[in-house]
Amino acid sequence: MSATIDIDRFCPTRSDDPYWNESAWFSFSVPERAIHGMVYYFFRPNMNLLMGGPILWDPTGSCTWDCLYHDWHQLQAIPPGAEKFDIAAPNSLDVRTLEPENKYRLRYDTNGFKMDLRWTATAEPRHWLGMEIEATGQTADSRMHFEQMGRVTGKVELNGEMLEVDCFSMRDSSWGVRKLDTVKRGSYFWAVASERENFFAQCMGDNPDQRVVGGFLTRDGTTSALVRGNRVNTKMGKLTPDCFKVEITDALGRTAEITAYTRCHLLFAGYPRCQVVWSLLEADFGNGVKGWGDLQEFQPMEGFRRMVRTK
Repeated sequence: MSATIDIDRFCPTRSDDPYWNESAWFSFSVPERAIHGMVYYFFRPNMNLLMGGPILWDPTGSCTWDCLYHDWHQLQAIPPGAEKFDIAAPNSLDVRTLEPENKYRLRYDTNGFKMDLRWTATAEPRHWLGMEIEATGQTADSRMHFEQMGRVTGKVELNGEMLEVDCFSMRDSSWGVRKLDTVKRGSYFWAVASERENFFAQCMGDNPDQRVVGGFLTRDGTTSALVRGNRVNTKMGKLTPDCFKVEITDALGRTAEITAYTRCHLLFAGYPRCQVVWSLLEADFGNGVKGWGDLQEFQPMEGFRRMVRTK
């Protein structure tokens, strides 16, 4: 991918559409404490608008007002000279590229929350544009979207308590016109047992049984794209699945059956007319192999509202 475009910088040929979007996301967690977090931000350069920041949560709170920490700031001007992974945002989020497509430093210090993390890639970035098209119904014109596995280490301090972070992670990034009013129902999830054993999938569908529309499987250090699969919820909670099973097949003909459990949840409402329930994920790969990751369950807001009000 990097031979043709610089995925760590803003698109050099963006359109003048006000909804042109440049996004960046890193996950991190302290699984043994059921603590999950992320650094997520995106730019609307034709509006001179920057949205985002760090979020941290655990099982004690699922909303912006009762989770461990939330500063996904929605009204910031883009600082002069900012780049996608080299930015000092007004809310104190500071992201720096240490080595392109490989190493990054993430810092923040406001309101009793301090963060100093280093993210290092464990695999090459992989391009998965088709999944975003499936989710939003938009075209592939002038669009880019990738996922990349990595590991994050460092410290997070919250109100004087120090948390050591050392976990597997994933980052993603995209560019293109993004209008999210018409997002369909689906799920985006991944888990890592080791650098040699992990997976990532996106599923779509209005029913508990959802079809796989993209992703990859890494087994014995070899990564291959998913070609088919499905996900079935086996236990549904109030906000999101408590447990589900996914069966996947990759382009090499390898199959995997994975059972996943959600451990804490965040109601993320950063998109118009769309509700995301973001969760820490524990995955059982079978044969005693287990790992941790992330689930993003998304659907139109009206459908989510009906779901929770009828329980």
